[in-house]
Amino acid sequence: MNTIQEISLQNRQDFWSMLYMHMGKSIMETCGRHGEAVIRSALQDIAQEDGRRFREECLKQGGKPNLRALYQLGCGCSADPRMRSAVLNDQEQMRIWEVYTCPMANLWLDHGQSFLANLYCEENQLELLNTFTDGKGQFHLSKKLTCHRENGCRPDNYCRFSAYYRMANVDASKRAECFTQEGEEEVQLSPAETQEQALARKCVQLIARLTAGAKAAFGQEGLCAVSLGLRNLVAPTADMLLHYADMTLSGDLLDFVQKNLPVSLEPGRDELWARYADENSLRLYESGFAVPLKKRLNL
Repeated sequence: MNTIQEISLQNRQDFWSMLYMHMGKSIMETCGRHGEAVIRSALQDIAQEDGRRFREECLKQGGKPNLRALYQLGCGCSADPRMRSAVLNDQEQMRIWEVYTCPMANLWLDHGQSFLANLYCEENQLELLNTFTDGKGQFHLSKKLTCHRENGCRPDNYCRFSAYYRMANVDASKRAECFTQEGEEEVQLSPAETQEQALARKCVQLIARLTAGAKAAFGQEGLCAVSLGLRNLVAPTADMLLHYADMTLSGDLLDFVQKNLPVSLEPGRDELWARYADENSLRLYESGFAVPLKKRLNL
């Protein structure tokens, strides 16, 4: 078992993974293959917003917006104690890394959702990089833990990510702004937010983006798909919280929930919902998840 602090982080991470899985699965099952476009668009929107925020934070800290700066700011789930990875190349113009164990991939594959897993892996880092580099970056995902081939070949047993931001692709007038020049010292950046803050924000963004996209594409049917996905999330979330509350001898369930769930069960008091969500997503979250979960946990 991990420490109590690590369990809190892994529960938050698992909740985000389950949230994406259940909402995405419901949209695909209810709305058909056209739901894929809604899911990809939501993931792209979130990653693009991350890219803009990371670039602004980089400049705010006096850094230069290159690849080394981007990954110093933090944009993954590497803080999760179950993540095992290795950085093979860490430069301003190139970053190559491998992931050997991933809690998101494990959860999605355990539930037979390699398709949804691949959507996330294909869109997240690509759009983040494109936005951060003003469209000048390149990204390649050559190996995927979530790639379960059906053609007789052995599946991949690790992920290989390769990101490139070549100085030659940047306008000559902007190269000094983006890359450390001879005689300059590289500025070391601090993460833009904690992992807990990032997961809380991503959960609200995901619910809001999927709700808006599903409604725009499918109308009332799309909203029903979102509501069903949130309702399907209640039971596994309750099981997870009750299991770990028992394992850690937690005597105060409400306190444990607040420390292990990245979303608030009182969204009207959470400024993240005011910032990212609209009336539809807030209503569906409350009626489909927050209220049923509180009833299930007797809170």
